[in-house]
Amino acid sequence: MKNNFYLNYPVNHQNDSVWSVGKKQDVDKRRLVVERTKFAKHVLVSACVCYGGKGRLHFIPEKAKVNGKLYCEIMLPRLVEYCKSVLPPGFIFQQDGAPAHTAKLAQNWIATNCSDFIGKDE
Repeated sequence: MKNNFYLNYPVNHQNDSVWSVGKKQDVDKRRLVVERTKFAKHVLVSACVCYGGKGRLHFIPEKAKVNGKLYCEIMLPRLVEYCKSVLPPGFIFQQDGAPAHTAKLAQNWIATNCSDFIGKDE
């Protein structure tokens, strides 16, 4: 799993909007749609979630494109190492359908380095 975490504040509160009955001032602020500046500063973070809990956060280098190459060189080794350290032997490795996960390079790396995994076509 990977996600962007934005480091800037909303552009302005005049653009906040919400569908509700009543006045905007009476709506919980967490329900408001927040507009951000175009190309806002952000941090890309990757983490794993498994049966035994959640894994460590891994920060992706700034301006890096998460493709099959970066995924196999930086992210997968850390992820599989973590899985091997916390999960019992014989765990089954599974990913979502993100392009970097389904890349042929990534599928081959996993087949070589994991004893069992669920491939992209399963």
